[in-house]
Amino acid sequence: MPTVSTSDSVVEYFVTGTGTGLALVHGTGGDAAGYEHLLKKFDDRRTVITPNYSGSGATKDNGAPLTLDLLAEQVVAAVEDSPAEGPVDLVGWSLGAVVAAKIAADRPELVRRLVLLTGWASLDERQRLFFDMWHRLDQLDHETFGRFLQLHGWTDEQLNVLGTKGVEELVSGGIPAGIGRQIALNLTTDITGLLPKITAPTLVIGAKHDRMVPVRHSRELHASIAGSTYVEMEAGHFALFEKPDELAEIINGFIHQDADEASAA
Repeated sequence: MPTVSTSDSVVEYFVTGTGTGLALVHGTGGDAAGYEHLLKKFDDRRTVITPNYSGSGATKDNGAPLTLDLLAEQVVAAVEDSPAEGPVDLVGWSLGAVVAAKIAADRPELVRRLVLLTGWASLDERQRLFFDMWHRLDQLDHETFGRFLQLHGWTDEQLNVLGTKGVEELVSGGIPAGIGRQIALNLTTDITGLLPKITAPTLVIGAKHDRMVPVRHSRELHASIAGSTYVEMEAGHFALFEKPDELAEIINGFIHQDADEASAA
């Protein structure tokens, strides 16, 4: 995978396809590989960039506490280093949605269209307590933390489809060592003041059965971003894996809207 250097980090990213750029930003504990099953749904019409920000993959930094400024800088560096034609369509999932929203607010010339999947603007007490529990479990018992993630990331129906064997395979797959730094960042995030600055056409996607970041946070994002569009999926926080075809169809319909309308005319 290619890398690019920023002021204090070396960022690993993956790139495939040709044409206008489409950057996919992962969430807490995720990495670029988490989008691998979706790449073929996009790269026939897009140069797809999937960066690993600090705490994931082989991206390296100075080990200091993470900030949104750092993660946004790393994603922007990967986008600008890639061969993608800009401005790019920017998709963020969970913490990646928070990072993507910050980039869209701070660098409007870089973002053509913005998609925010199961993100949030600020923490209410329930969400603060939930991320605090993540942080404590990660420090106390990594395997138990992994089980906690599987319990809350999927819908009950999908857990039953996975079965005991499937869940155990997911738990044994491990959790990135850097997730603790990313959880600590989750606990400090508040982008409420940035949302009015977003000017790119924006699609907010909520997951009706999300038990990690309840769907009200997606609805609040939509209400706070002028002119945004909202879609709600019958899925949990892991909608990216639970309903990849539906998700890709929604995203493609949004990012190709201009071209499709021109063709119809």
